[in-house]
Amino acid sequence: MSTLAGALSHAVAKEPTRVALVYEEQSLRFCDLEDLSDRLAQQLIEQGLQPGDRIAILDRNSLWFFVVLFAVVKARGVLVTVNFRLAPPEVDFIIQDSQSRWLFVGNALLTNLSDTVRTSCELIVIESLAAETLMTRAPGVAPEVSPEDSAVQMYTSGTTGLPKGVVLSHSAMVKAAEAGHSVWPFLDEVGASVLATMPLSHIAACNLGLAALLRSARVDIVNQTDPAFVADWLSTHRNSLVPLPAAVIHGMLELPDISRTRISAPSERCWWQGSGIAEELIKRATATFGCGFALSYGSTETCGGISYLGPDECVQGAGKRLTSAGKEMAPSRIEIRRPDGSHCDAGEVGEIVCFSDRLMSHYWRRPEATAESLRDGGYYSGDAGYVDETGYLYVVDRIKDMVISGGENIYPAQIEQVFYTHPDLLDAAIIGVPDPRWGESLLAIVVMREGRTLDPDAMINFLRPQLAGYKIPRSYREVDALPRNATGKVLKTVLRERFA
Repeated sequence: MSTLAGALSHAVAKEPTRVALVYEEQSLRFCDLEDLSDRLAQQLIEQGLQPGDRIAILDRNSLWFFVVLFAVVKARGVLVTVNFRLAPPEVDFIIQDSQSRWLFVGNALLTNLSDTVRTSCELIVIESLAAETLMTRAPGVAPEVSPEDSAVQMYTSGTTGLPKGVVLSHSAMVKAAEAGHSVWPFLDEVGASVLATMPLSHIAACNLGLAALLRSARVDIVNQTDPAFVADWLSTHRNSLVPLPAAVIHGMLELPDISRTRISAPSERCWWQGSGIAEELIKRATATFGCGFALSYGSTETCGGISYLGPDECVQGAGKRLTSAGKEMAPSRIEIRRPDGSHCDAGEVGEIVCFSDRLMSHYWRRPEATAESLRDGGYYSGDAGYVDETGYLYVVDRIKDMVISGGENIYPAQIEQVFYTHPDLLDAAIIGVPDPRWGESLLAIVVMREGRTLDPDAMINFLRPQLAGYKIPRSYREVDALPRNATGKVLKTVLRERFA
């Protein structure tokens, strides 16, 4: 079970006729998923795929994602996932940088392709793939795959520069799925299912689907995260595990009739990748939805979550612990290091360094970036955080987002958490701007609720009891919306270019 193909075969042997994937009116059993991916792998080999070749996929969520994934890795190719929300120039960059020879593309996204992409790789329109046609093709003999062979290449969000291709091995992907099962043992139960809401091109969504499939559990796939749609789905379906970004949870809570919407039990977990969520938001969500919540910290480079705060701890009375990302998921380890590489004391903020048997192999064609991030056997995340005396991880901010004002190190994420508790605000971001006296000063960029107006003096008075004086922004700008990338992260580089 140390390769994706081997792990799938094990799941198929357990429950061959159980439904594996559901998307709209389509469904595939585990034996269908195995057969279709076998035959598509043979088709790719016949078309000239060589071990290590990159094959990209650009599509909205559908069950074909997993068919293509397993076919590519069975043929010893590497699947390059491309987020369907990216703009054409961003798609162009990933296809060219990855040197993909083939591109599986959804028909609706053909217009996102430049002439360069169309001429540099062979296009396979996903809607042209038919199960009936593939089943007439002989499956052939699958080549031998090593656990250390590259399986997937996912691109970072590029919030601080050009995206980098993160190369993940078969072993890393399988171990990430096993780590998921270690905290979600209910995936072994008959009828267990997960809801794939986030783009499957993202490590969190892909890992979640694999964690279910490799335990013979069902994956329900949707291709939208509109809060009203998700609320309606959860009122009529009984998924065991539901990953939701904080923005979607916030949007659901803002729906006018949400207090009368019954979330169908057992929606046992609502889990989202990352730990940057306001404490007040999770308290409201727990009270409104009445289901369990969990938090995690990780990245594409760590092949997903590497710490976990489970639903037994992610509760109303958890206090400060509710703002943590939980404890490390064994056998993975987390250390906090100072700039000189020495270990921080408990409670001391430093860089989060991750040690795991499922770290990325390298950044694709970025040896300098690889050497900078993979050192001393660990992954230097670029995130600032600390571990308390009891082993709980607290993520403070991105180190590059830290503001130095008057000699004080200020982490905007901490301030943003307080902003989110203001009843008149919908969204907020804090950046540093040049200041002749302090070096840098804080600028708050806010999105107000409809009908509410920004009053900087009132905002300062609201913040004063909750934050040290040097952490309170004195300058404010109101915008209609914050710029975000395809995975929902605020683009502070864009904000700095505009306001700093």
